[in-house]
Amino acid sequence: MPMWVDRYRPVWAVPAVRRAVALGFLVRMPMFTIGILVTIHVVTALGRSYTAAGVAAMVSTAAIGLGAPWRGRLLDRYGLRAVVGPAILVQLLVGAAIPFLPYAPLLAALAVSGLFVIPGHALIRQTLITAVPADRRRTALSLDGIVLELSAAIGPAVAVGVATSWSTRWMLLAALMANVAAGVLLWLLDLPIHQDAVPEAPVSRRTWLGARFLAILAACATVTVVLSATEISAVAVLREADRPTLIGVVLAAWCIGSLVGGLAYGPMRRQPTLPALLLFLGLTTAPAAVAHGPVALSVAMFVAGLGCQPAITAGVEALTRVVPDRARGEALGWHGSAMTGGSAMGAPLAGLVIDARGGPAAFLGAAVLAVVIAVTGIVVLRARR
Repeated sequence: MPMWVDRYRPVWAVPAVRRAVALGFLVRMPMFTIGILVTIHVVTALGRSYTAAGVAAMVSTAAIGLGAPWRGRLLDRYGLRAVVGPAILVQLLVGAAIPFLPYAPLLAALAVSGLFVIPGHALIRQTLITAVPADRRRTALSLDGIVLELSAAIGPAVAVGVATSWSTRWMLLAALMANVAAGVLLWLLDLPIHQDAVPEAPVSRRTWLGARFLAILAACATVTVVLSATEISAVAVLREADRPTLIGVVLAAWCIGSLVGGLAYGPMRRQPTLPALLLFLGLTTAPAAVAHGPVALSVAMFVAGLGCQPAITAGVEALTRVVPDRARGEALGWHGSAMTGGSAMGAPLAGLVIDARGGPAAFLGAAVLAVVIAVTGIVVLRARR
């Protein structure tokens, strides 16, 4: 029996894992869909520019990043239902209005929605961390990462396909209501997110919010800077080559590489450090800078994808080792903010490089950033030892 099957089978055999993974797929589909539908809605139904659509995305992203830590702390203190219940009500009221609002009120509604977003990512990951022993967390989180990739690929593709032949206003409403339904499902199942099911006051931040925790957040933010820059660089390279119709194919190759990387990383018995995986991500991203033609770029993007899911999973796993169980909700909230912030920074930074030097230079810049941060982390770790 292959090693990866041998490692994944006992994790999948845990009922809580199967439930969380299946629920994670359903919960994340509308989450990934709403963002791209808002962009299309602003440009088509509201007749605004892509800059205006970018501002709308930025407002939503910033609100989610600001709300994640304090929502996570509430999860630690009061439990799942006490946090998800009010969020469902807010999403229902605001979501029903968003598709029908003019641009300025739409921005305000997106901000409110982001601040009270249903914390699907954090809840699924906390459930998986709680459901398995420490030596199987990497495998469980890798499994979740694979399902996350599938949700990110399928949800937006289906929604955009339907939106091209249907009103974006009604498609966006359907996605927002699907998000509400996912929240109701989370509330009904009331997944266990702590070893001790009895809610209590979270532990003091002084016991875990220190230099090591902040270093992990910096590494996680760097990962999403690289991922965001890689995505926009691929789009720029194909547009420069006058092959925009192949953007979906090339990005699909990237996603497949990430799936393969996640599958390979999950069963590993020897644990690579987060800086080592960030270094691997940088080194695998660099070849895309010298890829000529769509076929070569697809191969290079597949290679670049191999480091994506391992680096993302390693960041979550590293947090579980430095943060007590009763503080994981808030810690994962900060983790979400770091990932969101990195993603928000990656695109404009890559855009500056693309405007000045072209798409290949942006690939190289993202790879160099990852390598520099990773090498710095490796040196610091060795010095501390």
